Amino acid sequence: MRMTGREKTIWVGLISFWLFFVLEITTDIWFGSKFPGYNWRTQSLSYLGQSGSPIEQLVTIWGIFFSVMISLFVIAFYQVYKSNKWVKFAALSLLIYGLGEGLGSGCFPIDPPDTIITLDGKLHNIFGGIGDTGIVLLPFFLMLMYPRKENGRLHIFLWTIVVVGMTMASFFLIAKYYHHDNFALDYKGVWQRIYILNYYVMLLVISFKMLREIRKDHG
Repeated sequence: MRMTGREKTIWVGLISFWLFFVLEITTDIWFGSKFPGYNWRTQSLSYLGQSGSPIEQLVTIWGIFFSVMISLFVIAFYQVYKSNKWVKFAALSLLIYGLGEGLGSGCFPIDPPDTIITLDGKLHNIFGGIGDTGIVLLPFFLMLMYPRKENGRLHIFLWTIVVVGMTMASFFLIAKYYHHDNFALDYKGVWQRIYILNYYVMLLVISFKMLREIRKDHG
């Protein structure tokens, strides 16, 4: 049976996200290996693309692909659940994340440590903050989309995502703004990566639920 245009759109979005999930991990490792002196444990991902970085342009290019792949996933997500009254809020929340953390953070590099903050650095922080707001709000919109009565385990999972996300974000912000020589407050790179992976696992679970939905439609 030939796929409809809607089904093709959904599959493109799903494949885009699965590819994105793998590339986010591999580019992090690869970029770190190309930046002499970079310490993934104590330095955030933004340091990789900082102004003057040897891989600044590569990070910018990846930021563009980041936004494109997340946007394709958003379109697929909307297509699967477009009859749900909360899907617009969830889709917009994820789109804000994709654009803020991808194009926004990627195109406006932070400034090197111990230097005066420039307009690019300020815009990086603004767009990154807006993007983070989107992903942090997303699990709450998902809870509204999936009724608790029929999705009890999913709600427990989403609340776990919220708790882990807020905890890691708190650790990261403390490590970023308060410099203490101890593991818990110094390893902001570790906390940021757990924070990000936490929400990506949430999106991975949602992608598999989307896959079940389209197979159910075929069945």
